[in-house]
Amino acid sequence: MDPIRAILLSLARTAKEAELRWYANRAAQRARGETPTRGEAYAYSVKADQCLITAVTAADLPANFRLYDTTLSRDPLVAAEQLRDVACAYDPSGPIEAAHEAARLAYKTAFAEPLTPQEENYAELLAGLPAARRDKIIEVAEERARQLPA
Repeated sequence: MDPIRAILLSLARTAKEAELRWYANRAAQRARGETPTRGEAYAYSVKADQCLITAVTAADLPANFRLYDTTLSRDPLVAAEQLRDVACAYDPSGPIEAAHEAARLAYKTAFAEPLTPQEENYAELLAGLPAARRDKIIEVAEERARQLPA
C-alpha cells in the first residue's frame, strides 16, 4: 500500500474511533440518567475529523483515486466520509459500571435504529426553528423526561 493510502486510512480509523468513543460516552451518560453534554470526547472527534479533511485536501487526490472498492470523491468532505465508512475501527467502549451496563446497551441499540416517520417530522420541525428556540425546546423536553417515573 502506498504512503498516501496508508496515511488516509490511519487518519480515517482514528476519526471513526473518536466518533465511537463519543457515542459511547453519550450512551454512558444517558444510562446514568444524566443529560449528555459535548465534552472532551466530542472535541477529540471533531479534531480527528478536521485532521482527516485537511489530509484529504492536502493529498490533492486524482479524479480516479480508488481505495479498495471505493472511488473517492474530489470533494474533501465527501471523501472524508467515504474514508470513515471504509476504515475498520475498534470500538473501545467496554462495559461501564455494572448497574448501568444494560441501560447503556439499550440506549446504544435504540440510538442506532432509524428514525420513524413521526420522528423525522419532529426533526424537520426543530430544524426549522431558530437555534435559541430549538435549544429551549430540547431543554424543556430533557427536564420533563427527568421528572417522568422510570
